[in-house]
Amino acid sequence: MDAVSAEVFMEALAAGARVFDTRTSVMMAREPVAGATQLLWEDVQEGKLPDVAKHEPVYVICERGQVSELVGLYLEAAGFEQVFNVAGGMKALRQVLQ
Repeated sequence: MDAVSAEVFMEALAAGARVFDTRTSVMMAREPVAGATQLLWEDVQEGKLPDVAKHEPVYVICERGQVSELVGLYLEAAGFEQVFNVAGGMKALRQVLQ
């Protein structure tokens, strides 16, 4: 899994990247990422994986980048080939957007 900066993530997002947000519904509603689909850590642990082609690039984000990194590792272990974790998560993204 590769870590990407908030700047690189914003470029990918603008290009229509597939994004999974690992934050709670409350956090997602308060500060949404356009086009992101929720993918909870607990669900991934139970084997509930996204219905996405495993060769398709996917980006994972959380509040600080730690939970999304764990989710990304699970996705890779499940055979996803191009997983990118947003380093620093929403915290880093907020800094870029200021």
